[in-house]
Amino acid sequence: MKKKNKKAGWCIIIYGFSGAGKTTISQKIKNNVEKLIGKTVLIDGDELRNFFSKIGMNFGYSKKERDKSVVPKLELLNFILNQNINIIYATIFLNKVAIDKWTKNIDNLVKVHIKTNINDIINFGLMKEFYNKNKNIVGKDIKAVFPKKPLITIENNFKKDINSLANETFNKLKKKLN
Repeated sequence: MKKKNKKAGWCIIIYGFSGAGKTTISQKIKNNVEKLIGKTVLIDGDELRNFFSKIGMNFGYSKKERDKSVVPKLELLNFILNQNINIIYATIFLNKVAIDKWTKNIDNLVKVHIKTNINDIINFGLMKEFYNKNKNIVGKDIKAVFPKKPLITIENNFKKDINSLANETFNKLKKKLN
């Protein structure tokens, strides 16, 4: 994949349902990505939500509130990218507004889908209480919209360990970014 904007960093969005393994995979590949393409920061969707909350921009979890958070997040991502710093952003990203705006307005965007089934996530056990107790969950209460053309898809059916999934993700990224 060729960079559209040589002065900006790469934005690698690793997306999927809550509990799919996005953040753990992102953490495990970060150092290798940095060695491959240069200075890279890891941004977790939940941490970004907390950041905005601390500065008075509280975004709820309803579809409407999720839509409202798209542009502020886009502006922050582009601010970092325009410093020629790469980003690995672990987020749900199954929102039409985010997909449309970010695909159009982030020059060097790489979409990595961690493809899972919600029932597999719940059966795996770590997120069972989360999915049973909470409301406004994408894929359960809010219809998930999937980007049409992710550059990379990683299947997570919880039969492979997370290190294998991280290695698979990085190896596919390496082929696309070189």
